[in-house]
Amino acid sequence: MLRNRGILVTDFDGTMTLSGSSLHGAVYVLGKTSGLAMGKDRVFQTLGKDVLSQAEKGKETETFKKMAEDWWREQMDLYVREEIGEEILRKTAQLLPPRMEILEILKFCAEENLPVWIVSAGLGNVIRFWLEAGEISWKGLRVLANELYYAEKVPKAYGEIITPWNKKDKFFETADPAEDQKLIFLGDKREDLRWRKSNEDSYLIRGEEVVKIKEFP
Repeated sequence: MLRNRGILVTDFDGTMTLSGSSLHGAVYVLGKTSGLAMGKDRVFQTLGKDVLSQAEKGKETETFKKMAEDWWREQMDLYVREEIGEEILRKTAQLLPPRMEILEILKFCAEENLPVWIVSAGLGNVIRFWLEAGEISWKGLRVLANELYYAEKVPKAYGEIITPWNKKDKFFETADPAEDQKLIFLGDKREDLRWRKSNEDSYLIRGEEVVKIKEFP
């Protein structure tokens, strides 16, 4: 599948993992009464509910995408304001059980030095700790996700906002794959797949099944 030097473009949460969330896992580490947990709940009530309601109705307009980015930005602000240290993110990574089949795919890609992009609306910091724990690393592996930037062990800033609804655009802006380069998409949701309508294969993880998607209705 990947021997033609194509690019594997894979989601992280729910795709490479069996459960948990790289963005919200710190809430479980710190507890439901932590400032981070209560802040995330407030942000969900004020922004998240409307975003998810519109997404369910298929109203993914530019205004909708802006709302989603505002929601994600408020969450990233919380990590900075609450001074969530890297040790908390490392513990978060330990909570995310790997999908063993994905580890086999990554091992194959590493051995063949094939390019893989992990494109996620989660926290890149957590994803890298997860990869580090699994001793997964090679020059062709890239992570495109939300990033917290630290100084003196305290988060001081964050990078460009990536949501489930803009990560397709962010990938093409950053990776800039050639038209004749095969793209293989792997994800557990519709928004993870079929980012390009030609020269691509899309595989949907549905429970323990992996289903090849030709087109969505």
